[in-house]
Amino acid sequence: SRLDAANVLDARRDFLAYCRLELGLSANTLAVYGNALEHLYAGLTETKVAFADAGPDEIARIMIWLRDTRGHAASTLATCLVAWRMYTRWAVAEKLLPRDRVQLTQMPKLWTTLPEVLSVDEVEALLLAAPDGPLRLRDRCALELLYACGGRASEVVGIGLADLREGRSLVRLRGKGNKERLVPLGDKARTALRRYLDDLRPTLTSDAGQDRLLLSKRGKPLSRQTLWTLVKTAGTLAGITKPVYTHLLRHSFATHLLEGGADLRAVQELLGHANLTTTQRYTHVDARRLIEVHRRFHPRAVDASQAKPGRNPSRDGRK
Repeated sequence: SRLDAANVLDARRDFLAYCRLELGLSANTLAVYGNALEHLYAGLTETKVAFADAGPDEIARIMIWLRDTRGHAASTLATCLVAWRMYTRWAVAEKLLPRDRVQLTQMPKLWTTLPEVLSVDEVEALLLAAPDGPLRLRDRCALELLYACGGRASEVVGIGLADLREGRSLVRLRGKGNKERLVPLGDKARTALRRYLDDLRPTLTSDAGQDRLLLSKRGKPLSRQTLWTLVKTAGTLAGITKPVYTHLLRHSFATHLLEGGADLRAVQELLGHANLTTTQRYTHVDARRLIEVHRRFHPRAVDASQAKPGRNPSRDGRK
């Protein structure tokens, strides 16, 4: 049978079941892919294209329509295209489509703007701004873990007690596709973790959350929404004027490592990126520092007429 705009969504349930059972994708990823197929259905309907006839030009028109009428960012469209490609491959394998032309569609250009980051001082202020109250030790621990691990919110709230390794100096995170990675914890994060485990968590334990590290006041596993609210509240208490959200600490983690001289491949592994290209976006964040280094040390970076008296630009960096 043919897949077209009328029955793209009919096969969605079977496709998502395949992603869950065969590929082991997380519930969050399944929800994203489900939404992407709804966007595809809307685009096919709007452009009056049968899915079996959709190739690079048709898919590009749908993405332009989603961008212009629904305000989707390039990153959202890229995620949609990943889902559409997977869906198309699955449909061909299931003989719902005669051929796959969606694979030929180019990805939209990503990261035309630099990811927002916090300065080191802003991160310090944020981590110290856990709200006062009976859950302050847990909140301080959660904030420290977000920055120390560079983890996604779902990864941090998913940490179990068994994921703490080597005397709590390493933590195991489960990322996209249920892929695991080990990330070191620094001294400050370990201190916050120890205080929470020793002084507060025993009072929160219940059967519902006994294996999870971060618990709610009722002893259930901490939710992503609660963590998001905590980060936003701490940002306000710290006096940070820019929007503060959980992924901002992940961006800052990567940027600060690279600014400190970390190897790009190591940062890729710590972030759990499958593709180095995803990690390379952070190299652009430090562009201002590179410009300053170039200005200071390149022999032709500064016009001699603008050089300070007694300064020889050509000798910068060789003293």
